[in-house]
Amino acid sequence: MADRAANSVIADLQERIAHLGGGAGRMREVLPFGLPEIDRRLPGGGLALGALHEVAGGGNGAVDGAAAALFAAGVAARTKGKVLWIVTRADLFAPAIAQAGLAP
Repeated sequence: MADRAANSVIADLQERIAHLGGGAGRMREVLPFGLPEIDRRLPGGGLALGALHEVAGGGNGAVDGAAAALFAAGVAARTKGKVLWIVTRADLFAPAIAQAGLAP
């Protein structure tokens, strides 16, 4: 009996989430990486535009963070419109981001 109630709650939540997100049939425009090995593993073949994405380096060091930031800036520079950049430390180096093609 508890399983049936839990399944009902889960089904209700899934329906509500689908409604909020525009339903399962809604396709978002994507920004492909241009690398088939990556693009085929992403829903729609790229990063969804108009969505939130987290990019992090492979470690806690400055080199890892800088590489991840430059990678994200290069990807974001291929889009039109504004980019919201949120960091946990105030160490974003704007001149490097500009060199990657994203004007600060």
